[in-house]
Amino acid sequence: MKSTSDWQRQEAEARIQEVLDAAKKLGTQRIIDPDGRFLVTYEPVKKTLTELFAQPGPLSDDDLNL
Repeated sequence: MKSTSDWQRQEAEARIQEVLDAAKKLGTQRIIDPDGRFLVTYEPVKKTLTELFAQPGPLSDDDLNL
C-alpha cells in the first residue's frame, strides 16, 4: 500500500524517525514548509546477483532495478 502522507514541518522534525519509517513502508512523505515542501522518499539498496538468484520464483522488473 503506497500512499503519500503530509506532515507539518515542526511535527516532522519532532517525529523524524516516524517520517523515515513511513517513507520506507508507505511511500513518499511530504513535509509542508511555509516556503514550499520537502519530499521524503526511500530507495532500497540494489541487490547483488547472489541475492537475486536466491529469491524464489521469477524476477520482476522491480527486482532487477538496473
